[in-house]
Amino acid sequence: MNTPTFLDIAAKDLYVKTNGQLSDMTLVFPNKRAALFFNKALTELTDKPMWSPCYTTISELFRQYSDVEAGDKIKLVCDLHVSYTKITGIDEPLDKFYGWGEVMLSDFDDIDKHLADAQKVFSLLGNIHELDGVEYLTESQQDALRQFFSNFSKEHNTELKRRFLQLWNKFYDIYTDYNNRLKAQGIAYEGMLYRDVIENKIKKSAEEIHDDDRQTYVFVGFNLLHDVEIELFSFFQK
Repeated sequence: MNTPTFLDIAAKDLYVKTNGQLSDMTLVFPNKRAALFFNKALTELTDKPMWSPCYTTISELFRQYSDVEAGDKIKLVCDLHVSYTKITGIDEPLDKFYGWGEVMLSDFDDIDKHLADAQKVFSLLGNIHELDGVEYLTESQQDALRQFFSNFSKEHNTELKRRFLQLWNKFYDIYTDYNNRLKAQGIAYEGMLYRDVIENKIKKSAEEIHDDDRQTYVFVGFNLLHDVEIELFSFFQK
């Protein structure tokens, strides 16, 4: 006999608690794959026909409350390159920038999903004075930094550190210009979209929901929540 999975246990628990009446519920999962396995586990609990609940993902749920569209990744990095070039004045070719752009976009995404103050984050990190050298980096990491600054003159470690921190101090301006650039186009990266929903849409939505519009949401399989997710869960709980 196979050991039941978490989704098997969750499906059985929900089925028993509701006596199989799940049609008025919306089940929210971290991804579509989890929803498929949950549905399979649910159908194996009975031979009788039943109305299935509505399945959605956390990303789809956020998008329901958003006025903007999630941007294509390549498009997002290209727009970031435009903001980067504008703010820094560095004419970095797109093909060389792309890898760095993905990392920078990931950092912006983390900041927004944690509802952090971007200006304070970049200010604090920009004031690190312990970087007296780059010996703590691996050789490949140092090579990556040198490649990033390949349009400058030949670097020494102290000069590399100075230019890196100089660039870091511009990250908030890049972040701000980039966000404004995306807003003007009606698109967003995931963290930006999530943050906008929490800060600008949820409170308004709460005032518009009437008692007869309320439905039951069940969040299944979440772990290590971002702040935006905690806020969304609290909204539905209230």
